[in-house]
Amino acid sequence: MITKGGIQTGTRGLAMEYAKRDFRVNAVAPGVVNTPMQKGHSQDLLKTLQPMGGISEVKDIVDATIYLTEARQVTGEVIHVDGSAHVGKW
Repeated sequence: MITKGGIQTGTRGLAMEYAKRDFRVNAVAPGVVNTPMQKGHSQDLLKTLQPMGGISEVKDIVDATIYLTEARQVTGEVIHVDGSAHVGKW
């Protein structure tokens, strides 16, 4: 398991290391995603796990990933698709 800080540091470090070789390194950090893994969990409870009060859909993760694959000048970034949960307690 990699912590949030580890993902950020690793992504930035690798991006700097490989930038001269024209490699881009980015990451998508999802929060709670509406998948079969969440079956049996209360949707109302899951919505309380992020400040925006929703649950990400798979399409939200796909959209972030597609953006990163197409954005040629973006490297060293972590896109959090978690309804702002990564900023801490609220």
